[in-house]
Amino acid sequence: MTQTTARTAAAAVALLAAAALVAQFIDSGTNPDLADPLIRLWRLGRYFTILTNTLVAFSFAAIALGRHPGDSWVAGVLLSIGMVGLVYHTLLAPEVPFEGLEFWADLGLHTLVPLAVLGWWLVWGGKALRPGQVPWWLLWPAGYCAYALVRGLIDGRYPYFFLDIGRFGLARVALNVAGMVLAFYLAGLVLLVLARLLSGRAPAAPS
Repeated sequence: MTQTTARTAAAAVALLAAAALVAQFIDSGTNPDLADPLIRLWRLGRYFTILTNTLVAFSFAAIALGRHPGDSWVAGVLLSIGMVGLVYHTLLAPEVPFEGLEFWADLGLHTLVPLAVLGWWLVWGGKALRPGQVPWWLLWPAGYCAYALVRGLIDGRYPYFFLDIGRFGLARVALNVAGMVLAFYLAGLVLLVLARLLSGRAPAAPS
């Protein structure tokens, strides 16, 4: 029963992430420059938020289908989507709320999906995590930075200001990336401590 409930809840998380992504894709189409679906997909694919929500959708779909990717993988996904929500609400959220479909897309990508992943992990996620796993969780954000920088060098478009080599120079951007990865590492340690505090009190994750 626990595994069935966990898989059903994972399916709900995957569907929520997918719905938020579809809403963002449709809403972005109102921009005349993004009327072409392929151009729109290419532009959206430069953002960490979009890619991480996509990672959530596929990871939790796998859990729902009985192909659990592993406790460390899920913890890494939680770390990344959690940072998406945390950074957005502390630094990037607009003072004036969005309206219409844009509001729902924004709410899903930056709030509902991070909370849903956290909720799933608190109830069903495996808590037997080890310090040696934390560096592996950094591969996603670090790899993203490399990907975003390469794209920026090709077309001159950087998804986030702190990655803009044309504006800050390579040395400053390298420091920015190092600082971001350090922030993820510290957040990963917090997640590890939380997992240890909760260890043994939650049902085992489905396999």
